[in-house]
Amino acid sequence: FRSSGEPVTAKDKLRPKRKPEDEVARESHRIVTLMDLAGHEKYLKTTVHGVSSGMADYALILETVDKKPYAVNNEKDIETCIGNLHVLAPLIETSCVTGEGIELLQKMLYALPKRRRHEKKVNRPFEFLVEDIFNVPGVGGVVSGFVNAGELTVGANSHVFVGPTDDGTFMKTAAKSAHIARISTSYVTSGQSACLAFSLNKEMRKKLRRGMVVMKEPPTSTKEFDAEICVLKGEGTTIRKSYQAYVHILNVRQSAYARNIELLNNSSDISFPTGRNSSEEKKEGVVLRPGSRAKVRFEFASRPEYIRPGMRMLFRDG
Repeated sequence: FRSSGEPVTAKDKLRPKRKPEDEVARESHRIVTLMDLAGHEKYLKTTVHGVSSGMADYALILETVDKKPYAVNNEKDIETCIGNLHVLAPLIETSCVTGEGIELLQKMLYALPKRRRHEKKVNRPFEFLVEDIFNVPGVGGVVSGFVNAGELTVGANSHVFVGPTDDGTFMKTAAKSAHIARISTSYVTSGQSACLAFSLNKEMRKKLRRGMVVMKEPPTSTKEFDAEICVLKGEGTTIRKSYQAYVHILNVRQSAYARNIELLNNSSDISFPTGRNSSEEKKEGVVLRPGSRAKVRFEFASRPEYIRPGMRMLFRDG
């Protein structure tokens, strides 16, 4: 969108050919990114990863409406909705055939305020979450992802640490260049999606993978971590010691085992095995079911990952 709220389209009356992505970005004052995630349970792994790592401000979900539906017919209705999104469910009738309602929908998208204030994290240590990797001829190893905190000025002397690799170590290299929306830049900051090019040899490029992190200071990796969890759903599933889950922590996704479970708030939904002698019950430990809250120590099944305190985790059977 331009600063006036007018949408920047890929085609217009004066230019029948489609504009390249970088030109659209240069003309834009505000960019709205839409992520399409699958709703079928068959693709739950992909959907949960998108929710965990997407850093979205809003979600559009097809469900039974508990909030009061509010028909949006004009700009005044948009102003009413923006200030009451916690109680109203905006309803905009559109048609891709006649174009009816499209302009109103665009104005609604432009008016939505940001919910995530990434600019508040600019003074934290630089943290770049790797979402995808590429090998570009003439450039070398390139990663795309999200600047979750801090800032970085790229160049031949911009030394960073990339990892962890399968053995838990980090590769020291230089972030020689960066692109945002296919536009070359020398500076990236928190809240931006960007691509970084590294000075890596062939063997080091083979070690790049999704789920890595790029830091300016030497980080550490771990194979174990503690998490306070709440079991929301799990018909037919019980969580006890040695339970295997597939965890999503921002861009990290990997199988993990529950090595220890401690109760929180004496939840009544947490049960103990019965019908066994005391030694068997002590060995089995507590069992968590939907509605339970507990502190669980997880251990990654395959390799160490970069985890820091405060990260949010989603997990499912795996």
